[in-house]
Amino acid sequence: MLKRFMLPIILLAVIAVQATLMNLKPDFFLGNSEADQDYFLKLIPTANIAVIEPNYKHFFDPNSKVKGDVSGENLYEALNELNDNYGVKNVKMVSFERKGFMIPNLYVYLDSAVESLSVLSPQ
Repeated sequence: MLKRFMLPIILLAVIAVQATLMNLKPDFFLGNSEADQDYFLKLIPTANIAVIEPNYKHFFDPNSKVKGDVSGENLYEALNELNDNYGVKNVKMVSFERKGFMIPNLYVYLDSAVESLSVLSPQ
């Protein structure tokens, strides 16, 4: 009788452990995580502006393997995608100081209207 209940109990235990691990470390199972991205692209539909900002983790995480680029050159990589989708009218680099680091942000003024607020990220 004990053998009849042993297999379902072991199966439920394995499923519970797997579900717990997936909740604790979802990035490990998904493969692509925000921590690996160099920049984030945020669209502001009311002003037809896109803000491209770097991943702050590269600046502030002391254990980060990749250090933040204060020149902001990697932010320009998103311009091709924006130009294809919306058209780029003007680009302006703005840097500000935060926790001792100069953080670059790229403000992109778009030709066409942005339909909805969404956050895009590089593949």
